[in-house]
Amino acid sequence: MKIFKYSGNGQISVIEAEKISLDELKDSWLDLKTDDLPEDIFGMKIEKGLLNEDEYCQVEDGTNYTLVKISYIGKDNVFKTIYFFVTSDAVITIHKEDSTPINHFIKNINAIIKDEKENIVKFNNFVLVQLLYEIVDKNMDVISTIDDNLQNLRNSVEKSSMDLNAVNKIRDNIKTFSRVLLYQSIIISYMKRGEGEYISKKEVEYYAADIIAELDKYGKLSAGLEKELNGIIQAIESKNLTEYTKYTARLSIAIELLTRASVLFMIPNSIFTLWPSIYSQDVMLFGLPNWMIEVLIATISIIFAQLIISHIYKGMKEVKI
Repeated sequence: MKIFKYSGNGQISVIEAEKISLDELKDSWLDLKTDDLPEDIFGMKIEKGLLNEDEYCQVEDGTNYTLVKISYIGKDNVFKTIYFFVTSDAVITIHKEDSTPINHFIKNINAIIKDEKENIVKFNNFVLVQLLYEIVDKNMDVISTIDDNLQNLRNSVEKSSMDLNAVNKIRDNIKTFSRVLLYQSIIISYMKRGEGEYISKKEVEYYAADIIAELDKYGKLSAGLEKELNGIIQAIESKNLTEYTKYTARLSIAIELLTRASVLFMIPNSIFTLWPSIYSQDVMLFGLPNWMIEVLIATISIIFAQLIISHIYKGMKEVKI
């Protein structure tokens, strides 16, 4: 585990340790990666009853700490949560997986502290608000992922290979992202108005303007993505209606053509019905018995009718409306 100890005037030291007492964490930030929240952290009891798994974000006061729970969506649509335990003079962050916001802050911590040293009153609160800003800033990764998915959906519509599951997945991702943004905004508002015994309202207010502005920007981008998704859905519906209209028109033409072509089958029937009333069966015509002439003409008529109908059917499949 890493411990970042602030010694004032923009100076910070990094300590690698296996164990430390809470008394040694004065003006320090302890970052701990673990699969599950422990029952206690070096003597500080974790009251798991404070946690609400159905909430994306929380601010709750424990016995000797303030719990701040912040959830966010990573670049690969992986849902992540960071737990902050803010004591009177330290802050402990706990998370399961590697956290991009935390890694980015650690990478730039010396430069950030040097730039902000005049504004650092309580180091634990400074770390809290800086990591909140890093978390909010990573929302752009989610925007980029959703936009890529929308582009793939646009391409599939143009190729007539649209996947309804993809539409539903994108819609769910946008809804979840919008809820996360809302909860992040709410948590900032809670801390701005003084919730959390060990959270400095003044320090949060100093940085909150930038964080709220970022959240507002991402909220508008999320609304724009949802609007674009609805536009794609409308295009899909319009395209499907157009295709349905085309097929209906082709079917109507096919019925009309086949109805007319079926008249050709009446020729053989007429021959067998009317011919005997004109010529008797034993009459010789063109050197052949009448009955042979009758069968020959009827056979030719049937073959001709079949050829005509086949030609019409083939043309019907090729016709474009």
